[in-house]
Amino acid sequence: MNVNRIIENFTKLAGMRLRGATPKRYESAFRRFASAVELERYTRRQLAGRKGQELLLHHLLGQVSAPSRKTRNASLKCVWTEGLNLPYPISRRHLGELPEVQRRQSPRDSDVLPWLKAIEREEEVYLKALMLMVFQLGVRPSHVCLFRWKHVRFGQDGKPDAIITSGREPGNKRMTPVKARLPPDISEALVDLKKIVPDALPEDPIFPHRKPDGSLERNIGMDTNNLSAQWRRFQAKHLLSNLRPVDLRHWVSTICRRAGLSYAATNSMQGHKGASMNMRDRYDCPDDEELFAEQASVLPYGPIGFVCPRLELDQVLPTELTETLSKCLSGEMLPSRFAEIVTAYLTRQLKKPVSTIVA
Repeated sequence: MNVNRIIENFTKLAGMRLRGATPKRYESAFRRFASAVELERYTRRQLAGRKGQELLLHHLLGQVSAPSRKTRNASLKCVWTEGLNLPYPISRRHLGELPEVQRRQSPRDSDVLPWLKAIEREEEVYLKALMLMVFQLGVRPSHVCLFRWKHVRFGQDGKPDAIITSGREPGNKRMTPVKARLPPDISEALVDLKKIVPDALPEDPIFPHRKPDGSLERNIGMDTNNLSAQWRRFQAKHLLSNLRPVDLRHWVSTICRRAGLSYAATNSMQGHKGASMNMRDRYDCPDDEELFAEQASVLPYGPIGFVCPRLELDQVLPTELTETLSKCLSGEMLPSRFAEIVTAYLTRQLKKPVSTIVA
């Protein structure tokens, strides 16, 4: 048997059906199996008989750890049936009781906090927007690579306020849409990013492919390998411990649960199929605006804001002083004039003169 020809047949038949990096993972699993059992020594007729069953069982039961057998078996079955065009000769009764696929644990907040501080310090617009997209929404790397400017919805103030995809984009791992209300920091980051590519078309990627010299290939979206390179670059730049995008996907889900966000709102934000829903939540299908309203109410500043709550001006100052302070900070108003306004306000509130303001 020619292993390369088997993989070629598999790719032709299953490549369009399987999405994201799944075909590559299946191919890699089958090549490891083929190398371990020296598959090229056998004929198609032998593999169609008892020999094929023996080789598969020898590999799965003798060379694959029990927690990995379920996923490895699924990979081999797909390539076997699609690439060899033969019935798969083993079933669950041959493998016996298998443990459930091991689930990744969500990282602790203490592990994530150094990354959040690094994002806050980051001055490169492209890198900051990229990291916020993963940390705030918990989407897959493949989602980030597929985001286009046409997926960005702009609010009445002209700023990005949501990302909405159809789920049918080529290369999407799951045919599920992303419907995420954008926290203020992502919105501002996208505004700054748009200044770098002011003439970007709706079909252009939000995150173009970035070359090693830092230049952007405007019409070519980054792929997962390029995203990984940017991720490692950010990690090395800020001397951070190891944390992967998939870890953040789990962390965001945990924050959503702790904050009380519903399954529907969480799944729409992360582009998740929602297999863990109970029947009530499966039938509960609110419209987009209701989902965005819930996301904004429960997580107004995203998962980052939930872990690192920020003190907003309107939480410590009355409404009539908030705009005044903003003008002072922006340089539109002299500090002396701001002090006069605050003094007058405190005098009215305390009903006695205030001669000194201690900053």
